[in-house]
Amino acid sequence: MPTHIKTIKCPQCGSTRATLLREDHYRCDSCSTEFYLDSDDITIHHKFETERNGSPLGNTFAAKFKRFFLVLLAVTVFFSLIIIGLITFGRSRAGSSGMGSGEEGMSYSIEELATFTTTAGRPIVVIFGTARPASSSNVDDAKSFVSFFDGETQKLVKKIELLDVKGRIQNMDMRRFGDGAFYIVFNEAHLYRLDPSTLDMTEVHGEDYKRPELTQGFAKVVFYYSQFGDALEVKTNLGESFVYYPIADKIYTEREAYFAPLETLPAPQVATHFSFSLESSDYPNKQLQLIRYRRLEQDGYPCEYPRFQWRSWDGEDFLISSTSEKRARLQGYEDLTPGAYYFSPGVLDESEDQILITFKPTAADDAKQMLRCLDAQTGKVLWSYSDDENNLHGGSVASRFAGGYVVVNNRSSYVISNEGKLVSSTDYRKLIEGRS
Repeated sequence: MPTHIKTIKCPQCGSTRATLLREDHYRCDSCSTEFYLDSDDITIHHKFETERNGSPLGNTFAAKFKRFFLVLLAVTVFFSLIIIGLITFGRSRAGSSGMGSGEEGMSYSIEELATFTTTAGRPIVVIFGTARPASSSNVDDAKSFVSFFDGETQKLVKKIELLDVKGRIQNMDMRRFGDGAFYIVFNEAHLYRLDPSTLDMTEVHGEDYKRPELTQGFAKVVFYYSQFGDALEVKTNLGESFVYYPIADKIYTEREAYFAPLETLPAPQVATHFSFSLESSDYPNKQLQLIRYRRLEQDGYPCEYPRFQWRSWDGEDFLISSTSEKRARLQGYEDLTPGAYYFSPGVLDESEDQILITFKPTAADDAKQMLRCLDAQTGKVLWSYSDDENNLHGGSVASRFAGGYVVVNNRSSYVISNEGKLVSSTDYRKLIEGRS
């Protein structure tokens, strides 16, 4: 049979480029299809291979591109899920960090901590703070709130939103007056009365006092110097300034208020208090003393607390002048703990049977502040406590309850037992603000 010369072409793609694998068997160099020749009529048999998805191996580039695209898509989805998860976690943290006192998507800031004991004898930790949308950096969007926690169990007892206090709490002050109620001033513009039995808060306006001088309302209100008792210093909306004693219902100009402690009290009683003497420029080496003193007083009336400080005048040494004794209505005093050394001291709580003080035991810069509980009658040390982190500084405040004391600083509270042992500590800034 005559031989016919024909061009061998790939039966799949038609390419004439092929590689001989073995006799009569070839692989296309273009699409990798394998084929073989049968008899002299050049019958071509080909092996048609596919991938699992049915795409021909000849479409190698398309297949690789598809795999690359799928891998890229998977990576993109993975990192997108991580980012969404972090955003969701952050929002959830901001919303839940208020220990039951927050809203979703809000950012919280603590401005002040305080503590007191309710009428029923429960210790309360008070959180003064602001909350604003996490998406906003405008302080005008902030809402002020007050949260009350049981100081022993750390459970939220009550939360109050201060609708009339706009924006951030720039400054606040809190005092307990002689009528047992707590008064709180926000931003020198808002005065609130807190009932320690119900934890209800009511804003007090100038016209609420039924004084003709105050009927125009407060343009500014702050506490008068604590040295002079339970008084408010106010400026009315007419621009007039007064010092007002709400319980006694007595009102003075600032000049008149200076002489008010010399007035005769209608029904005075003798009360015992404790105070540390002040550092003296006349006698810088004199040790500070814990003074127990007695004075005539009446709740809510003008007074002047004594200031004990060693002085020298006209050849005479004295701890308090005769003029100051008269203004303080002082009835007697003595050093409760003679010979004791105190540095940076303060009285945190006082009662008939015991007092709680804070101080540094030495003058060293790295000396740690400590707590000490003393018998109020004898000065005997009942217990002392200090912590390694030195968190109980002079700015701390305390409240007493049946189980011991709750002491708070600017971010945390500490429960100290009647034996002077740390029962628990709570970082309220971390819990409410959601940060360390």
